[in-house]
Amino acid sequence: MGSRVTRAAPHLPLDEVNARMQREQRPWCRSRWEIISQALTAPRKAEEIARTVGVSPATVHRVIAMYKQGGVAAIETYEKGGRRHQYLTLEHERAFLQPFVARAAQGEIATATEIQLAYEERVGHTVDDSTIYRLLNRHGWSQHGLGVKASSSPAPASRHMRAPGDTIPARERRKQASLAKARCEWSSPRYPSDLTDQEWAILEPLIPPAKEGGHPRTTDMRDVLNALFYVDRTGCQWRALPHDFPPWSTVWSYFRTWRDDGTWKRMHTTLREQVRVKQGREPTPSAAIIDSQSVKTSQKGGLAATTAGRK
Repeated sequence: MGSRVTRAAPHLPLDEVNARMQREQRPWCRSRWEIISQALTAPRKAEEIARTVGVSPATVHRVIAMYKQGGVAAIETYEKGGRRHQYLTLEHERAFLQPFVARAAQGEIATATEIQLAYEERVGHTVDDSTIYRLLNRHGWSQHGLGVKASSSPAPASRHMRAPGDTIPARERRKQASLAKARCEWSSPRYPSDLTDQEWAILEPLIPPAKEGGHPRTTDMRDVLNALFYVDRTGCQWRALPHDFPPWSTVWSYFRTWRDDGTWKRMHTTLREQVRVKQGREPTPSAAIIDSQSVKTSQKGGLAATTAGRK
């Protein structure tokens, strides 16, 4: 790793860092604070700090870089389980949304654009509108108006967000109920490749459950399958997935995981057996036919291959 001395950014004094390390209950977070403490107490090579804490030198470099760029929030935010690209911890997000919740309690309505501007001012840089909609979705906010998916288009100023527990007038409730009923009767998918309700009912039990531990699964598995079918049908690049699907990196991660653990094969086997049973046949075939076909390997070579008679 070289002879470079590893130093921690002075976001917090050493006493505060040690205090946070002592009262921290999560092992992974306590290890991070210990790395920061070691780098503040006696700056030295990353290898030496790694041996003291019991981690790898790469972990030391990563934690120091995270702390330098994101401060306390970067250290206390778990990197796995879909939170690696978030700028605030869940506690900080709740505190950020509290003024808008208070306004909603007084009957006011906040626009997504207004929340996005306040969020950008908080984190110090611009963010995509889909970041705001995922944040609001995590904390139980709902969109006021038609049932359009949150990140399907840029956030116009007229798009309103309703805080959790916000009351809805009776006339508006009746209007929303009629719209919901009309959507249920028609139930047209967003894209031709989307799963129907009947197809989803068949595939849903075949999806592996979320792993125990860590953050609970927040991604809609039906949206993941719809995104995969969209890529298969259109042939688009992963990064070109429309914004009303989950992030392309999330969709790719599920595709790769299900490919490696045999989920796709199990799905195919289960669906094939269901089709055979529905047709009155055995779940698995009892015989198979292997057919072969000769394939030309090369063409004739001009005059050299011409017969004597044709000459």
